[in-house]
Amino acid sequence: MKRLISIALILFCVEIFAQSGDTLYANFFVQTPFAFNEAGINKGIEIDILNEYVLWLKTKKKWNISIKYKSFSDFDSFYSSIKTANKNTFGMGSVTIGPDRAGEIDFTAAYLKNVAFCVTNGHAPDVKTKTGDEIMRSLGSMSALTINNTSLNKYVLEIKKTYIPDLKIAYKADEIKILDEIAKNVLCFGYVDAVGFWFYLKNNPGKFLKMQKILNQSKEELGFILPKGSLHKPLFAEFFNGPTGFKNSSGYRAILEKYLGAYMTQNMAVN
Repeated sequence: MKRLISIALILFCVEIFAQSGDTLYANFFVQTPFAFNEAGINKGIEIDILNEYVLWLKTKKKWNISIKYKSFSDFDSFYSSIKTANKNTFGMGSVTIGPDRAGEIDFTAAYLKNVAFCVTNGHAPDVKTKTGDEIMRSLGSMSALTINNTSLNKYVLEIKKTYIPDLKIAYKADEIKILDEIAKNVLCFGYVDAVGFWFYLKNNPGKFLKMQKILNQSKEELGFILPKGSLHKPLFAEFFNGPTGFKNSSGYRAILEKYLGAYMTQNMAVN
Protein backbone atom coordinates (compact mmCIF):
# COMPACT_ATOMS: atom_id res chain seq x y z
CA MET A 1 0.00 0.00 0.00
CA LYS A 2 2.83 2.44 0.88
CA ARG A 3 4.52 1.69 -2.45
CA LEU A 4 1.29 2.44 -4.36
CA ILE A 5 0.85 5.70 -2.48
CA SER A 6 4.46 6.70 -3.25
CA ILE A 7 4.04 5.93 -6.97
CA ALA A 8 0.77 7.89 -7.06
CA LEU A 9 2.46 10.85 -5.36
CA ILE A 10 5.33 10.79 -7.85
CA LEU A 11 2.94 10.69 -10.80
CA PHE A 12 0.91 13.54 -9.30
CA CYS A 13 4.00 15.71 -8.76
CA VAL A 14 5.32 15.00 -12.26
CA GLU A 15 1.93 15.99 -13.68
CA ILE A 16 1.97 19.27 -11.75
CA PHE A 17 5.50 20.07 -12.93
CA ALA A 18 4.64 19.08 -16.50
CA GLN A 19 1.73 21.50 -16.57
CA SER A 20 3.60 24.43 -15.04
CA GLY A 21 7.07 23.98 -16.48
CA ASP A 22 10.16 23.90 -14.29
CA THR A 23 13.93 24.27 -14.07
CA LEU A 24 16.30 21.40 -13.35
CA TYR A 25 19.32 22.75 -11.49
CA ALA A 26 22.40 20.85 -12.62
CA ASN A 27 25.42 21.32 -10.35
CA PHE A 28 28.63 19.76 -11.64
CA PHE A 29 32.17 19.28 -10.38
CA VAL A 30 34.50 20.19 -13.24
CA GLN A 31 36.36 17.04 -14.25
CA THR A 32 37.18 15.97 -17.79
CA PRO A 33 35.74 13.81 -19.35
CA PHE A 34 32.74 13.64 -16.99
CA ALA A 35 31.56 17.25 -16.91
CA PHE A 36 33.40 20.31 -18.20
CA ASN A 37 33.01 23.49 -20.23
CA GLU A 38 34.71 23.89 -23.59
CA ALA A 39 34.38 27.08 -25.61
CA GLY A 40 31.34 28.06 -23.56
CA ILE A 41 29.58 24.70 -24.02
CA ASN A 42 28.96 22.26 -21.18
CA LYS A 43 29.85 18.72 -22.24
CA GLY A 44 31.07 15.37 -20.95
CA ILE A 45 29.71 11.91 -20.14
CA GLU A 46 27.48 13.13 -17.32
CA ILE A 47 26.29 16.24 -19.16
CA ASP A 48 25.32 14.23 -22.25
CA ILE A 49 23.46 11.58 -20.22
CA LEU A 50 21.61 14.29 -18.30
CA ASN A 51 20.58 15.91 -21.59
CA GLU A 52 19.15 12.57 -22.74
CA TYR A 53 17.29 12.22 -19.43
CA VAL A 54 15.73 15.67 -19.81
CA LEU A 55 14.72 14.83 -23.39
CA TRP A 56 13.07 11.67 -22.02
CA LEU A 57 11.20 13.72 -19.39
CA LYS A 58 9.93 16.03 -22.12
CA THR A 59 8.84 13.31 -24.55
CA LYS A 60 7.71 10.50 -22.22
CA LYS A 61 6.47 12.44 -19.19
CA LYS A 62 5.43 15.64 -21.00
CA TRP A 63 7.47 17.62 -18.50
CA ASN A 64 8.23 21.12 -19.80
CA ILE A 65 11.64 21.40 -18.16
CA SER A 66 14.87 23.31 -18.83
CA ILE A 67 18.38 22.95 -17.36
CA LYS A 68 20.33 25.57 -15.42
CA TYR A 69 23.98 24.61 -14.91
CA LYS A 70 26.34 25.63 -12.12
CA SER A 71 29.98 24.52 -12.07
CA PHE A 72 32.24 23.86 -9.07
CA SER A 73 36.03 23.52 -9.00
CA ASP A 74 36.07 22.21 -5.41
CA PHE A 75 34.52 18.81 -4.65
CA ASP A 76 33.51 19.60 -1.07
CA SER A 77 31.63 22.71 -2.19
CA PHE A 78 29.93 20.75 -4.96
CA TYR A 79 28.89 17.95 -2.59
CA SER A 80 27.61 20.37 0.06
CA SER A 81 25.54 22.18 -2.55
CA ILE A 82 23.56 19.00 -3.25
CA LYS A 83 22.90 18.17 0.40
CA THR A 84 20.99 21.43 0.88
CA ALA A 85 19.69 21.92 -2.65
CA ASN A 86 16.24 22.36 -4.12
CA LYS A 87 14.65 18.91 -4.66
CA ASN A 88 14.78 19.57 -8.40
CA THR A 89 18.61 19.47 -8.45
CA PHE A 90 21.02 17.00 -10.06
CA GLY A 91 24.62 16.57 -8.96
CA MET A 92 27.30 15.45 -11.41
CA GLY A 93 30.69 14.68 -9.87
CA SER A 94 31.69 11.13 -10.90
CA VAL A 95 30.63 10.08 -7.40
CA THR A 96 31.07 6.48 -6.25
CA ILE A 97 27.84 4.89 -5.02
CA GLY A 98 28.28 3.76 -1.41
CA PRO A 99 26.44 3.45 1.91
CA ASP A 100 28.62 6.03 3.67
CA ARG A 101 26.69 8.90 2.09
CA ALA A 102 23.21 7.35 2.22
CA GLY A 103 22.12 9.49 5.16
CA GLU A 104 22.98 12.74 3.41
CA ILE A 105 22.06 12.33 -0.26
CA ASP A 106 20.35 9.98 -2.69
CA PHE A 107 21.99 8.26 -5.65
CA THR A 108 20.50 7.58 -9.04
CA ALA A 109 20.94 4.23 -10.74
CA ALA A 110 24.60 3.64 -11.67
CA TYR A 111 25.56 5.01 -15.09
CA LEU A 112 29.16 3.70 -15.23
CA LYS A 113 31.38 1.01 -13.74
CA ASN A 114 34.66 2.12 -12.24
CA VAL A 115 37.98 0.94 -10.83
CA ALA A 116 40.12 3.03 -8.48
CA PHE A 117 43.81 2.76 -9.36
CA CYS A 118 46.62 3.06 -6.83
CA VAL A 119 49.21 5.15 -8.69
CA THR A 120 52.87 5.87 -7.98
CA ASN A 121 55.69 7.54 -9.84
CA GLY A 122 57.14 5.25 -12.50
CA HIS A 123 60.44 5.09 -10.60
CA ALA A 124 58.82 3.91 -7.36
CA PRO A 125 59.25 0.25 -6.28
CA ASP A 126 56.54 -2.25 -7.17
CA VAL A 127 54.18 -3.53 -4.49
CA LYS A 128 54.43 -7.26 -5.21
CA THR A 129 52.17 -8.68 -2.49
CA LYS A 130 49.39 -7.27 -0.34
CA THR A 131 51.18 -7.80 2.97
CA GLY A 132 52.11 -5.38 5.71
CA ASP A 133 55.87 -5.77 5.29
CA GLU A 134 55.69 -5.38 1.51
CA ILE A 135 53.45 -2.32 1.57
CA MET A 136 55.56 -0.70 4.28
CA ARG A 137 58.71 -1.40 2.25
CA SER A 138 57.27 0.10 -0.93
CA LEU A 139 55.06 2.95 0.34
CA GLY A 140 56.14 3.50 3.95
CA SER A 141 58.37 6.50 3.22
CA MET A 142 55.80 8.15 0.92
CA SER A 143 53.01 10.68 1.43
CA ALA A 144 49.52 9.98 0.13
CA LEU A 145 47.61 12.48 -2.01
CA THR A 146 43.82 12.39 -2.08
CA ILE A 147 40.57 14.34 -2.44
CA ASN A 148 38.52 14.88 0.71
CA ASN A 149 35.04 13.37 1.04
CA THR A 150 35.55 10.80 -1.74
CA SER A 151 35.95 7.04 -2.01
CA LEU A 152 39.55 7.73 -3.08
CA ASN A 153 40.17 9.19 0.36
CA LYS A 154 38.55 6.15 1.97
CA TYR A 155 41.07 3.87 0.26
CA VAL A 156 43.99 6.02 1.44
CA LEU A 157 42.63 5.92 4.99
CA GLU A 158 42.40 2.12 4.77
CA ILE A 159 46.10 1.98 3.82
CA LYS A 160 46.90 4.17 6.80
CA LYS A 161 44.78 2.17 9.25
CA THR A 162 45.87 -1.27 8.08
CA TYR A 163 49.49 -0.89 6.97
CA ILE A 164 51.10 2.52 7.56
CA PRO A 165 49.89 4.16 10.82
CA ASP A 166 52.21 7.18 10.39
CA LEU A 167 51.19 7.81 6.78
CA LYS A 168 51.15 11.52 5.92
CA ILE A 169 48.16 12.62 3.84
CA ALA A 170 47.83 15.77 1.73
CA TYR A 171 44.56 16.90 0.15
CA LYS A 172 44.26 18.14 -3.42
CA ALA A 173 41.39 19.74 -5.33
CA ASP A 174 41.21 17.19 -8.14
CA GLU A 175 42.81 14.12 -9.74
CA ILE A 176 44.91 16.13 -12.18
CA LYS A 177 46.72 17.85 -9.31
CA ILE A 178 47.27 14.46 -7.66
CA LEU A 179 48.75 12.94 -10.80
CA ASP A 180 50.87 16.02 -11.58
CA GLU A 181 52.43 15.81 -8.13
CA ILE A 182 53.05 12.05 -8.30
CA ALA A 183 54.64 12.42 -11.75
CA LYS A 184 57.28 14.80 -10.37
CA ASN A 185 57.73 13.30 -6.90
CA VAL A 186 58.72 9.67 -6.36
CA LEU A 187 57.74 9.96 -2.69
CA CYS A 188 54.01 10.43 -3.38
CA PHE A 189 51.21 8.01 -4.21
CA GLY A 190 47.44 8.20 -4.41
CA TYR A 191 44.22 6.72 -5.72
CA VAL A 192 42.50 8.01 -8.86
CA ASP A 193 39.57 6.77 -10.90
CA ALA A 194 40.33 4.59 -13.93
CA VAL A 195 38.76 7.07 -16.35
CA GLY A 196 40.68 9.99 -14.85
CA PHE A 197 43.96 8.07 -15.07
CA TRP A 198 43.34 6.98 -18.65
CA PHE A 199 42.43 10.51 -19.71
CA TYR A 200 45.44 12.01 -17.94
CA LEU A 201 47.90 9.66 -19.65
CA LYS A 202 46.24 10.32 -23.00
CA ASN A 203 46.85 14.04 -22.59
CA ASN A 204 50.24 13.75 -20.87
CA PRO A 205 52.10 10.95 -22.73
CA GLY A 206 55.45 12.06 -21.32
CA LYS A 207 54.47 11.55 -17.67
CA PHE A 208 56.04 8.47 -16.06
CA LEU A 209 53.42 6.86 -13.83
CA LYS A 210 52.42 3.30 -13.00
CA MET A 211 49.61 1.41 -11.31
CA GLN A 212 50.23 -0.69 -8.24
CA LYS A 213 47.72 -3.29 -9.46
CA ILE A 214 47.67 -5.33 -6.26
CA LEU A 215 46.22 -2.29 -4.44
CA ASN A 216 43.59 -1.34 -7.03
CA GLN A 217 39.98 -1.20 -5.85
CA SER A 218 37.36 -2.68 -8.20
CA LYS A 219 33.58 -3.23 -8.29
CA GLU A 220 32.77 0.47 -7.95
CA GLU A 221 29.88 2.14 -9.74
CA LEU A 222 29.32 5.82 -10.39
CA GLY A 223 25.99 7.60 -10.09
CA PHE A 224 24.48 11.08 -10.09
CA ILE A 225 23.68 12.48 -6.66
CA LEU A 226 20.41 14.05 -5.54
CA PRO A 227 19.00 15.81 -2.47
CA LYS A 228 17.23 13.40 -0.14
CA GLY A 229 13.69 12.63 -1.25
CA SER A 230 14.15 13.77 -4.86
CA LEU A 231 11.54 12.63 -7.39
CA HIS A 232 14.38 12.12 -9.85
CA LYS A 233 15.59 8.93 -8.15
CA PRO A 234 12.67 6.74 -9.37
CA LEU A 235 12.32 8.71 -12.60
CA PHE A 236 15.97 8.26 -13.57
CA ALA A 237 15.76 4.55 -12.70
CA GLU A 238 12.85 4.22 -15.12
CA PHE A 239 14.70 6.20 -17.81
CA PHE A 240 17.97 4.29 -17.45
CA ASN A 241 17.03 0.78 -16.31
CA GLY A 242 13.47 0.35 -17.55
CA PRO A 243 12.40 -2.25 -20.18
CA THR A 244 13.48 0.11 -22.94
CA GLY A 245 16.06 1.81 -20.72
CA PHE A 246 18.74 4.15 -22.00
CA LYS A 247 21.54 1.80 -20.87
CA ASN A 248 20.42 -0.66 -23.56
CA SER A 249 20.44 1.95 -26.31
CA SER A 250 23.03 2.75 -28.96
CA GLY A 251 22.92 6.33 -27.69
CA TYR A 252 24.38 5.33 -24.32
CA ARG A 253 27.29 3.50 -25.93
CA ALA A 254 27.82 6.38 -28.35
CA ILE A 255 28.23 8.84 -25.46
CA LEU A 256 30.80 6.63 -23.73
CA GLU A 257 32.73 5.94 -26.92
CA LYS A 258 32.85 9.65 -27.75
CA TYR A 259 34.73 10.38 -24.53
CA LEU A 260 36.38 7.06 -23.62
CA GLY A 261 36.88 5.13 -26.84
CA ALA A 262 35.68 1.63 -27.68
CA TYR A 263 37.99 -0.33 -25.34
CA MET A 264 37.15 1.62 -22.17
CA THR A 265 33.46 1.60 -23.09
CA GLN A 266 33.48 -2.19 -23.40
CA ASN A 267 34.88 -2.51 -19.87
CA MET A 268 33.00 0.27 -18.10
CA ALA A 269 29.50 0.38 -19.58
CA VAL A 270 26.72 -0.68 -17.21
CA ASN A 271 25.04 -3.87 -18.44
